[in-house]
Amino acid sequence: MQFYELNSSRMDYRELSADDLDLLTPLLRSEETMQTLGGALSYEQTLDWLVDTLRRYQTEGCGWQLALDKPTGVPAALCGLTYEQVGAERVLTANCIVRHELRGIGVGRECIAACLLYAFESMHADEVSAFVQKDDLAGLHTAVACRMQPTEKVSHIAFGKTAPCVRCVVRNPHLAEKAEAENEPSEDKKSTET
Repeated sequence: MQFYELNSSRMDYRELSADDLDLLTPLLRSEETMQTLGGALSYEQTLDWLVDTLRRYQTEGCGWQLALDKPTGVPAALCGLTYEQVGAERVLTANCIVRHELRGIGVGRECIAACLLYAFESMHADEVSAFVQKDDLAGLHTAVACRMQPTEKVSHIAFGKTAPCVRCVVRNPHLAEKAEAENEPSEDKKSTET
């Protein structure tokens, strides 16, 4: 059962299944790919991560997805929307892990843009956050390219490891447009003012 669907020009996205453990190896179990997230996961950690992702589909209606290169069908990235607890606040986050050999060609930006589009148009989210590890300049560039603004430095737990991160946030652009439209005087009001 597909809980939610992302779309973009170069990638096909699909939810993970219990049968996808082997497809996660070039992503989560790769030292190069996971270097900014504290290193490769073990088999057991990868299995736990997959189980947590499957649980999130059921309980949150969203979670990580596999991004497949359209021409080749090769896994290019993991991305998706998850809910994270930040203090007393529950925030929707956009996440992306790009295979190391595919970095620098816009895969991360395309994945995050697809996540944001879904969050704002289908989930009607007010805002989306991303937690970028402080040493991950490529991740920060991707967030900023997707109009996310760095807002604060936080300690964030990812893959069982706490790391210093920058929280980046983007507000739903549709809400800003709606607020502007509500604040503009109507034509009737304009004509009575003159």
